[in-house]
Amino acid sequence: MRSVARIAATFARARWGYRFANRDQLLSWQQQRVNRFLDTHLERATFYREYTGGRLRDLPIVDKATMLANFDGFNVASITLDRAISVAEAAERTRDFAPTIDGLTVGLSSGTSGTRGVFLVSAEERDRWVGLTLARVLTPATLRRLLDPTRQPIRVAFFLRANSNLYESLGSRRLRFAFYDLIEPTSAHVQRLNEIPPDVLVAPPTVLRRLAEMSVERQLRIAPRQVVSVAEVVEPDDRVLIEKAFGLPLQEVYQATEGFLGASCPAGRVHLNEEFVHVEPEWLDGEQRRFRPIVTDFTRTTQLVVRYRLDDVLLDATGPCACGRVTRSLDAIEGRIDDVLWSLSLRGEDTPIFPDVIRRSMTLASAGIREYRIEQRGETWHLRLDVRDVAENTAAAAVQREIEALCDRLGVQRPVLRFESWREDAALEKRRRIRCLEKPSRHGVAV
Repeated sequence: MRSVARIAATFARARWGYRFANRDQLLSWQQQRVNRFLDTHLERATFYREYTGGRLRDLPIVDKATMLANFDGFNVASITLDRAISVAEAAERTRDFAPTIDGLTVGLSSGTSGTRGVFLVSAEERDRWVGLTLARVLTPATLRRLLDPTRQPIRVAFFLRANSNLYESLGSRRLRFAFYDLIEPTSAHVQRLNEIPPDVLVAPPTVLRRLAEMSVERQLRIAPRQVVSVAEVVEPDDRVLIEKAFGLPLQEVYQATEGFLGASCPAGRVHLNEEFVHVEPEWLDGEQRRFRPIVTDFTRTTQLVVRYRLDDVLLDATGPCACGRVTRSLDAIEGRIDDVLWSLSLRGEDTPIFPDVIRRSMTLASAGIREYRIEQRGETWHLRLDVRDVAENTAAAAVQREIEALCDRLGVQRPVLRFESWREDAALEKRRRIRCLEKPSRHGVAV
């Protein structure tokens, strides 16, 4: 049974506690919690029993493939992957997300990187997730209304590819949760939104963009107090449109199969939840700005997440945040590791081309490009353009000029650009504007 006291305690600590004078104090406190977690819980999962007594640096770095191959070894209930997937897939087919396994919520990620992730959480972990989510997402104005019993409950509209007991646990008498299924077209939800307008609107940025367009067109008549982006990278052009349409700053939640990793602060930066997760940066550039996070969640005790390497590319923030928090903050969540495209330098060295500079080139190319997709297959980039108020061949020529100029500035070989007809992605697919399917070859050998 859900514990209101546990939710309230987590909320209070996450909202008003964890005040550290400086980052060194935070890291010292965090290390103590990590050590205590390892001493108490590591031996409970069979995968880690041979590492019992070791410190974090002694443990192997794992990834999704490792966890899926040893699923029952990573969870303390010894639940097999087949059993977990059968429950999760049944929920996907029936759209009934209530069933659990031995009281554990089982969830299935959408598999942005090509392989779906499976997660297990206990009732206690669900409570902590609820408390942390509310603490990090609700604005002061929304919170005041939530705590005032004389006012109407807060209504939350949540657009998801799959519902879950985890998300449903947000609901209460003061917080009315409404699930909007992304298996249905966005236009099908307009009437329901207009009839029961939400105070908090939560959706992937592609959905928020469409809702913003419908708001501008007066089809959608809602005035949310908060707009929150989840599940996908927020593109700069999407942010501008969404914020203009709703007249609100767009908040971000950094949530993965591996847990609730971060959220926007009042100053607008995404802060990692370092009071709950330890993050080792695996640097991707010489300037030590971009990194892949290696995550250890020292609060999850059902399915262990220990030195788990994510596929995300994060852009570290420069300088302290105006909000005063000392947790690591980000200038951007740039995408997945396979959103990085590659070329060969003039000396034949593999050279990354990060997605933010590609997005900038696409923006500079033409204001008439509404949407685009870029997929790299070796030396060839396959591009699809969705254009308006400009001829497609004109937009393509402008894109070619910008990409070639970018490569010249970076000192790398120009790719072969192949422009293809525009087609929409499937409704339940996460948008991947930029993606590397195959790196270019060096001396005839794929890299």
